[in-house]
Amino acid sequence: MAIRNPTLESEFLSLEAISDRIETVLLHSPADETEIVWLEKRRGKSGKRNRQIESRLSRERTIMVRVIDRRRVGSHRTGFGEIGELENSIRMAIAQSRSREPLRGLLHLPADETPTPKIEGLWDPQIAQLDPKRAERLIQPWAKSRGTLDLQWTAAHIAVFNTRGVRRQAAVTAASVEARIGRRPGGGRAASAARSLEQLAIGSVFERAKQRHASGPEGDLVAGPQPVVLSAEATAGLCDILNRVAFSAVSYYQGSSFLREHLDVQVFDRAINLRDDATNAAGLPFPFDLEGTAKRPVDLILKGAPKTPALDQRQAALLGLTATAHAIGGNDARAMNLYLAPGEASESELLRAAEGGLWIGWLDQVECFEPSRAQIRAHARGVRRISEGQLAEGLPDLIWEDSLLRAFSNLLGVGSEPVLRISHDGVLGGISTPALAIADTSSFRPLLEEI
Repeated sequence: MAIRNPTLESEFLSLEAISDRIETVLLHSPADETEIVWLEKRRGKSGKRNRQIESRLSRERTIMVRVIDRRRVGSHRTGFGEIGELENSIRMAIAQSRSREPLRGLLHLPADETPTPKIEGLWDPQIAQLDPKRAERLIQPWAKSRGTLDLQWTAAHIAVFNTRGVRRQAAVTAASVEARIGRRPGGGRAASAARSLEQLAIGSVFERAKQRHASGPEGDLVAGPQPVVLSAEATAGLCDILNRVAFSAVSYYQGSSFLREHLDVQVFDRAINLRDDATNAAGLPFPFDLEGTAKRPVDLILKGAPKTPALDQRQAALLGLTATAHAIGGNDARAMNLYLAPGEASESELLRAAEGGLWIGWLDQVECFEPSRAQIRAHARGVRRISEGQLAEGLPDLIWEDSLLRAFSNLLGVGSEPVLRISHDGVLGGISTPALAIADTSSFRPLLEEI
């Protein structure tokens, strides 16, 4: 949870200023061990609706303090970065630790000495300099076009320091764009993300949304089993919920994840290969996790078999598993740089494989109501009939319910062209996925039935 502090709206601290404050506070910490994670973010959003452009800019600061004192762990969050406030946060964390039981497992904060990967292009000056006026000029070429266009960007300074010698810091930028054409059923949507404006390719995203937009009369939903093609953006929504409810440290530790019963067991199609790789420059790379551990590629699903949950060092010690450098702060770990391996099928080949079925352009409000079976419910948008290997008439928005254990085991094909979407936090990572064709999906009903 980011903590917004209105008194800091005009202030965006440099890495040098952040480092100086943390070092001063760590030097005088009364705890046995102390860790400070500092996230300084400058966010912006500019959107075109009804040929009008609106923009906003905000700053937010989240500082997470963790201590180990007398073998007990305590933590505290704040949005205030003054030295006195940081010292008070350490005292609050120590006070919390005294209500906890002594630690089991790892008794110290991490002390990873592995060099972080050398990653070029983390910081784009063009994104860092964006303000509402510059952003509005950037999307002005599409101001007179039909549809909506949302541009979001973040510039962040991130530091992870502790009293065991960890000193990690980075300046990073990210931007994302989402285009939507048409409000009626069969509307086209598309998205992309990048660490630089040059790589974002706003025009290409807008054109992709236009190509997916259905014109002409609306069709009717056919009852019974039928194949489905998920756009790359829709596939990303499923990988995101799967990551959160099955591969997060909390879900595994609490036992709600199906991984507790299925590690190293092939439960998906062998074409499902999901990797977390924060070192891949083709995505939104980042060199370390929020414990300061150097990032490395980690296979989450290999040839259909889940291999490991995301774990920080403490959770790994408690569970007797290998740490995966996925700490996100607090008492959780999560993969932030997902890559679902593309296949060899073109979009036209996927459509032919799913002849007579449905195309889903986007998934909204994706939720998992039965984690042990990865049972999900989502609003399917931009739905179109597939006829003669092409996108045909638009269909009403739908409610889709299914088990991802079932859906990802019934593949007709995996697309060859991935799309990159940004993560929830807006800067630490993204999700790269291709389109998928799934066989015999029947659990659809019109969204209007829910209203």
